[in-house]
Amino acid sequence: MVAALAGAVDVPVVAEGRIRNPHEAAAALAHGAHSVVVGTAITAPTALTATFVSELAQP
Repeated sequence: MVAALAGAVDVPVVAEGRIRNPHEAAAALAHGAHSVVVGTAITAPTALTATFVSELAQP
């Protein structure tokens, strides 16, 4: 979605929402985002911890 939008408009695209780790942020930038907003992933440590616990618990 970021690549399609960045290719279609002449203004900077800001990627925001559901960016939970550096890999996802880098992917958004690589696809043309001018910048990335990381919100809950860094401002809600309880939510971040729950995500790690959940994903690491999977076989």
